[in-house]
Amino acid sequence: MWGLIVKGGWVMYPLIGLSVIALAIIIERWVALHRLNVNTTDFVTEINELLAKNEMEEAIARCERENSPAGRVIMAGLKNFRKSREEVESAIETAGEIEIAKLEKGLLYLLTIAKISPLLGFFGTVVGMIRAFEAIGRFGVENPRLVALGISEALITTAAGLVIAIPVFFAHFYFTNRINRFVLSMQESTLAFLETLGELEEKIALRAAQIDEIGGEYIEV
Repeated sequence: MWGLIVKGGWVMYPLIGLSVIALAIIIERWVALHRLNVNTTDFVTEINELLAKNEMEEAIARCERENSPAGRVIMAGLKNFRKSREEVESAIETAGEIEIAKLEKGLLYLLTIAKISPLLGFFGTVVGMIRAFEAIGRFGVENPRLVALGISEALITTAAGLVIAIPVFFAHFYFTNRINRFVLSMQESTLAFLETLGELEEKIALRAAQIDEIGGEYIEV
């Protein structure tokens, strides 16, 4: 392995650096996204059941214990419960955008590494080919084996760039797909949460109207 690195020339060192960075990002994102195994639908259903019982404080406490993207998004809606429907939706949307940005952390770097690695590898090959043909121009082609050896060494960097880019592309696709599925599930659950929140607001408004009506009748008596 070390022999190939030496033969590939100085371009191999930035390629190794990119591979180390990519591996660190992949491990970090794997650990972070593994926490998304929480069933969002079940969690939001539990919150909706608490709201149906008018247990707002318990619902907020449950979100705090959850400590997940879903919990923080729903928490944003609960904390703005007394505000207008538009403000609640805006708070949820803002919280959702923040959580998505956190989930996508590092993915742009992965995509950049996947695109740059083959180009850098190809650059190394071009440099190697220039040297090989320069040697041919100086010493001729009396020994084809040496020429072939020089060209094969020049191609090492292209192979290294592809070896880095291919798995990084797959990792980027996997993480992006996983995040998209989570976001879709979160959107569906949020709609159900907003419906429950709307029903709770209607109940509170109806109860307040009934109290006012009873109070009005009492005053008239």
